Amino acid sequence: MSGSEASEQQNLYIGTREQHWPFSRGLVVESLLNAGASSSAATAVSRSVESRLRSRQEAYTTPAQLKALMVEVSRLTVAPEITAEAERQVAAFQDIVVRTQKRELPFSRGVLARSLEDLGLTPRDAYSVASQVDLWLRRGGIVRLSSDEIDDLTERILGEQHGNQMRLTYRFLRHNRGRLGVITSETTLPTPFSKGILVQSLLAAGVAPDYARKVARSTQRQLRGADDRVVSRTQIREKVEELLRGEVGPEVAARYRLLRVIRKPPRPLVVLLGGVSGTGKSLLASEIAYRLGISRIVSTDSIREVMRAVVSPELVPTLHASTFNAWEALIPLEQSRPEHPSERQLLEGFREQVQQVSVGLGAVVRRSLEEGVSMVLEGVHLVPGYLPAGNFTGAIVVPILITLPSDDQHRGHFESRALESQRPRGRYMQYFEEIRTMQGYLERLAAQQGVPLLDGLSLDDSADQAVGLVLQRVLTELSPEERADLLGEAEASAVGARQETE
Repeated sequence: MSGSEASEQQNLYIGTREQHWPFSRGLVVESLLNAGASSSAATAVSRSVESRLRSRQEAYTTPAQLKALMVEVSRLTVAPEITAEAERQVAAFQDIVVRTQKRELPFSRGVLARSLEDLGLTPRDAYSVASQVDLWLRRGGIVRLSSDEIDDLTERILGEQHGNQMRLTYRFLRHNRGRLGVITSETTLPTPFSKGILVQSLLAAGVAPDYARKVARSTQRQLRGADDRVVSRTQIREKVEELLRGEVGPEVAARYRLLRVIRKPPRPLVVLLGGVSGTGKSLLASEIAYRLGISRIVSTDSIREVMRAVVSPELVPTLHASTFNAWEALIPLEQSRPEHPSERQLLEGFREQVQQVSVGLGAVVRRSLEEGVSMVLEGVHLVPGYLPAGNFTGAIVVPILITLPSDDQHRGHFESRALESQRPRGRYMQYFEEIRTMQGYLERLAAQQGVPLLDGLSLDDSADQAVGLVLQRVLTELSPEERADLLGEAEASAVGARQETE
C-alpha cells in the first residue's frame, strides 16, 4: 500500500488507546459555530485541523490537544474575538462531567432527550431541549456539575419552551425514576442504557417500528430497579431475545442475534455497493456501515485519485477522465469527437477505466482482509463480475447494485445533491444520457451475475433491504457448525429449514 493510500485510510481517534472514539470534523464545526463562526469558516478550520492530524500520523489525540489545535488554526482563519470565545467555551468534542451520588458520567444529549420523550415530547422536541441544555453549558464554559444542576437547568429550559405543566411533569419524574447503566468488557465504566440505540438495532433486524419501541421500553422497564443499577450487555441481549420470541417469533430473535454477531463476524465482511453517479451510494454506504457496525468505508473514486497521482495522463488517459466520458480518451487526436458517443464507444471507455481501477480495489480489499477488518466499498467502478467473490477467500463478499428506475427520479437526485454539496449539476446533466446508458449496462451484468438490485428506494428502505441481503448471504455461507454456534441449536435448525424451503 502506498504512503498516500495509507494516509487516506488512517483512522483518527479522540482520546487514549484505552478509551477513545472516532474523530469527527462535525464536532469541530459545531464547536466553532457555538462560538459565533460562520458555517464556511468553521468548515474550513475543521478541514485544516483534520489535515494537520493526518500529517502527524498519530492515531490518538486527546480532547485538550484537539482543542489547542482548533484554536491555533482558528487564529489564522477567523476573527480574534471568535477564536477567544472558542477557547473559552467547552468544545463539542470535550466531555462535560456530571456528578451523581455514586459516580461521574459524561453528559449526553441523546440520553437526556430520550428521558424527555417519557414526558410525551416528540423526539424532535426532546432533542431540541437537550441541545439547548448542552449549548448553555458549553457556552458557559462549564466542564463539571451535579446531576441536580443538570435537572434544574433542564426544568428551566422545558418551562421556557413547553410551559409550566411540562416543567412540573419533569420535576415529578426526576424524583421517581430508576437509572440503568450498562457495563461492557471493553471498559470498567458504565455507559447509559439507550432505548434509541436498541431500537436502531431492532429496526436493522427487521422488527417493525412499533414493536421495536415496545421491546426497547419493556427491556428497560424489566431490567432497571427502583435504584441505580448496572447490567451487562449479555443480560440486555438475553432479555431482548426473550421479548422478541414472545412478540414477533424465533426467526426475528435469531436475526437480531445474527446482526449482533456480524459486528464481530467469524470472517471479514465485504459489502460491494455499486451504481452510477447520482444513485445515492455514499449515503447508503454510511447507513449500512452504521447498522452493521463497520468502521471502514472506502470509495472507488478515492482509489482512482491515488492511482491518478502515480500514473500520468499520457500513459493511461482513460484513468484521468470520468467514467461517463472516458470514451473521449480512446478517440485518436486526428479524429473529431462526436457530441455523444455510440453505446459501444461509451462502454469501451467505461470498461477500460473499471479494469484499471479494479487493480487498486482488489489490493485494498486484500489488505483489509489481511487485517481481519470488515469494510463497505462503494462506487461506480464496482461492476458485477469484475471483483468476483472467489478472489477473496476467507471473506464473506456481498455485491449489491443501486439503481434508479426513471429519468426524472435520477435528475431529481442530481438536483438534491447540487443543493446539499459543492458538486456542480451541469456536468452530470451534460452526460446524463451516457450515465443512464451505463446503468442499463450494469443492470444487464447484474442479472447475468446474480447480483441483487436496490431499485429506487428511500434511504431507510434501501438500508433495510441491504442489511437483509447481507444477513441472508452470511447465513448462506456459514457452515452448520458456525450457524449453531452463533444462533444456538434450535434457532439454527429453524433458520436452516426455512432456507431449504426457499
